[in-house]
Amino acid sequence: MAGKKVNIQLKIGVVLLVGIFSLLVLFTLFQGLSVGMDLDNRAKAASYRYLLGTDDWGRDLLSCIIYGTGISLFIALVAVFLSCLTGGILGLIAGLKPGLLDSLIMRSGDIIMAFPGILLAIALAAFVRAGILNMILILSFSTWVGFARITRSEVLKYCQKEFIQAARGYNASFSWILVHHLWPLIRPLLCIQASQAFAGVILAESSLNFLGLGLDPSIPTLGQLIDMGMAHVFDRPQFILGPGILLFLLIIAFNFIGEGLRQHFSR
Repeated sequence: MAGKKVNIQLKIGVVLLVGIFSLLVLFTLFQGLSVGMDLDNRAKAASYRYLLGTDDWGRDLLSCIIYGTGISLFIALVAVFLSCLTGGILGLIAGLKPGLLDSLIMRSGDIIMAFPGILLAIALAAFVRAGILNMILILSFSTWVGFARITRSEVLKYCQKEFIQAARGYNASFSWILVHHLWPLIRPLLCIQASQAFAGVILAESSLNFLGLGLDPSIPTLGQLIDMGMAHVFDRPQFILGPGILLFLLIIAFNFIGEGLRQHFSR
């Protein structure tokens, strides 16, 4: 029964993610995206031309939602990759070189973990210029600690095992031990952490844009669209429901995938 539940969770997450991605691609290919401002068509009602209407800047709302989703996925993908790479390398160093480096890396991580992730991201975003690159760096800086902790704990656990000691006894190089022995053991946990981090990063990115601390206002994002839709909750609810539902589905999909992978690898 446990295996079936895991498969269901993975299937739900993958189906949701693939379904969202497929709809975005199909709409972009056959309908095209129109995210340019047209002040003569501000706050238009839904029509054949504008399926969800236009926003306060005259942009096609559905096109903005799709464009913003693509922006969120791109930022999350790069930020999680950088977090995994940075945290993985620092975790390896901390696990293989106990002492000063280990203490320095882990205490730095403790300081970062002392602040809630979204508050730390807000504090950093308030001091940098708006842009995709800065957004990626802020989110990466806020999430690398989890990857480092997991990597360090696994390295410390496996370095005392007989097969690692035997490899060292045969004068195996550090790179050989890492690639052929440690990496296959650490990879599943990093995949789980990455899939769960996706949801948090997407939510944090949308929150920053909702608060006006993210990207330039001319770039449509899910957070900015939700913020704009707050003024039209009663007269045009699709302004907030469209990006809100899509953001909810993205977070749910990645959470399902992360939980399914965790239970799958823990069997």
